[in-house]
Amino acid sequence: MSGIDPALKDAQETDIVIPIMGASGAGKSSFINHLLDHLGSTRERVQVGEQLVSCTSQLESVIIDGLTDYWKRIKGHRIVLVDTPGFDDTYLGDFVILQRIASWLAESYRKKMVLGGVVYLHDISQDRFSGTARRNLEMFNQLCGDSVLDKVVLVTSKWAKVVGRNLEKREGELKKNHWNTMLDGGARVERLVAGREGESAWRIVYSVLDRVEAHLGVRDATKFEGLEIQRELVKRHKFLPQTHAARELRNQLQQMLESQTSQMLVLEADASAGDTEAKARLQEQEAKVKKMAEQIENLKISLPKRFARLKMVMEN
Repeated sequence: MSGIDPALKDAQETDIVIPIMGASGAGKSSFINHLLDHLGSTRERVQVGEQLVSCTSQLESVIIDGLTDYWKRIKGHRIVLVDTPGFDDTYLGDFVILQRIASWLAESYRKKMVLGGVVYLHDISQDRFSGTARRNLEMFNQLCGDSVLDKVVLVTSKWAKVVGRNLEKREGELKKNHWNTMLDGGARVERLVAGREGESAWRIVYSVLDRVEAHLGVRDATKFEGLEIQRELVKRHKFLPQTHAARELRNQLQQMLESQTSQMLVLEADASAGDTEAKARLQEQEAKVKKMAEQIENLKISLPKRFARLKMVMEN
């Protein structure tokens, strides 16, 4: 991250963190802006990308005061919404995205900020559950882990984007075919209702805060529950490449690299035959393959790091 995020610089142990995650174009930044509009906040809005072009390359935190005055135990606690980039960012590689998300979450965990819940957005107007949607969901699952699924809210967005389609059926398919394991683990599904997005966003955040209030009353240890990536990096002292999320990303990139390499061989044959268009596409493909190979290499643990980890384990 460039500079220190204001929410981390001024972190308080009573802060309630709610990361907003999902693929690029799912409406993460819009979710925050809808909420701010509904609350009548004068705070500057976060930038929203056009179509599938991501504007969120850094994590951007939004601190909101006064939302917890409805409750007894968490009254006066600040809310920290975290706008995150998707693992399909227009300009950044997935390894960089993982680094930035992991770094922010780990630091918030070290500072004992409370993980209130996690909102995962999915664009319901998409015709099918694409490879991009699947990759983002798999990464999300590895970042979260099974033990905190009851803190996850799966939110369908952009209900007003298409007219005349049975989006309820599509929502049912998501629950049955793609989100079923998460729902079995305690996650729940909500909608950003068309025309009432701000009200819906507040209802979702309200439900997260309601859960924090209730659980803090039962056992204060819940306050320190974290996502899998937070526990791995902070409590278990793992290097990023050793985490479940990094291993998942490495597998995804390896599969993509094999596919891209096969396509490159076809282009090479066409380029050798004098196809000028194929030559141009081959150059683009070579750049993609090189970038992907670099990301895979970054996700491996160097030998010095392996020795350092072994030494630390032996000393303890």
